[in-house]
Order: sequence, then C-alpha cells, then structure tokens
Amino acid sequence: METCPICDGVQTAFYARQNEYDFVVCRDCSFVFLLPMPSAAALAEVYDDEAFGVGRYPKAKSRMRRATFRALGLSPYFFGKDAIDVGCGGGFVAESMRRFGARATGLDISPGSIAYAKDAFPRVRFFEETFETFLARGETFDFIHSSEVIEHIGEVKTYMSFLAGIARPGARVFITTPDIAHPTVPEDVTSWDMFSPPRHVQLFTQATLTRLFDAYGFDIVKRYYKKNAPTLQVLARKRV
Repeated sequence: METCPICDGVQTAFYARQNEYDFVVCRDCSFVFLLPMPSAAALAEVYDDEAFGVGRYPKAKSRMRRATFRALGLSPYFFGKDAIDVGCGGGFVAESMRRFGARATGLDISPGSIAYAKDAFPRVRFFEETFETFLARGETFDFIHSSEVIEHIGEVKTYMSFLAGIARPGARVFITTPDIAHPTVPEDVTSWDMFSPPRHVQLFTQATLTRLFDAYGFDIVKRYYKKNAPTLQVLARKRV
C-alpha cells in the first residue's frame, strides 16, 4: 500500500485525471500527488535534453538575466559562502551566485545541461550525478537553491533527505514550486498548465510544503508571495 509522502497517511481520495494519470489527495494532510507514482526510470524518460549541450541551451540569455536578478536578491545568504544549485540545468543560477560572491556548485542529472554549464561557466563546479552519488562525497553547504525541481521528483523523501544531508546547521534553502492553492489556479485544475503529469507528479500548498520541510529539520523563515503567479517561493533554515 502506498502512503502519503508528507504524512504517511493511507487514506486518499480521487482528485483529478490527466493524461491517463490519476492524482489523489491525502485525506489527512491534503497533499496532491500521483497514485500510483511512476518509477524513477519512467520519469527519467520524460526529459529529453537533446536540445542541450556545448553551446546550445534554449533561451540562454533570458535565463541568465532572470538568474542574475534572483541571485542578487538572495546574495546576503550566500556571499562568501559555499552554495549549490540542486537541479541546476544550464548552470545560470550557479554562475550568478558565483558572480555575487559564492563558492558555487551545480548539480543535475541531465548530461546535456551539465555539458553546456561546464563549457559556458568554467569557474563553477558542476556535477552530473544522482543524489545518492553526490551525497557520498560528504560535501555540505551554507546555501542551497532548488527551483522548480521538487514537483518532478517521484521519491520526495529521497529529495528531502538529500537536502538535509548537504545542509550545514543554520544553512538556508531557497525553493520554488507551483502552488496548487493559489487563487489564480483555474477551478478546472486540469486546464492549468502546471497540472501536467508525468512532468509534474505532485503539487504543494504552503501548508504541505511547510509540513514536509519541518519533518526534515527545516523551518520556513520567509515566504515570497506573487499575487499574479501561482508559485510557492520560500526560504527555509536548517535547525541547529
């Protein structure tokens, strides 16, 4: 029997069907997720990085511009410190953190993305590795950035264990993910572009994200609300 990834509850109700996948909602904590959850191998097949590689990355200039503005706002948390972007894609945020004073690292499982990042941003360390492989390195960080990643991860407990494992006591974690409870989400949730299995396998609310982070030793210390964008953006702190 599959349990809720947030609260381990076993009581679920049908939520919606999309692309032949069924989303359910936990009756205990209201978390929305796919059931059954696709295997890690099946999810890996969803992502085609043939457009990525040395010298090739879609919308690279606009991605760099957005990454620069984000890193500027977050720079007080990583200046002069060890920082990592988990799910770094082409490395734009990792490079931006480096430019604003971080000792920066990027991690992704996409060969094409990492090939691009290593070529474009040679002053940043990049790793094409799984969570398990990277965790075995024993490295820890003062700041962790992970944007639009958690909703893709079938094993969310593995993801959270990884974050907890690389976060130093007092480390900050900045995370973004779609907000299924945002007032701009359509009443017919299947018409929302973020409701897109198997690309997105789970969808959070402020309450479920907070509960998940608390279970792994993090306190949410800041929330960034966007009135016109259905996104959760939070800054968490690893408890000492």
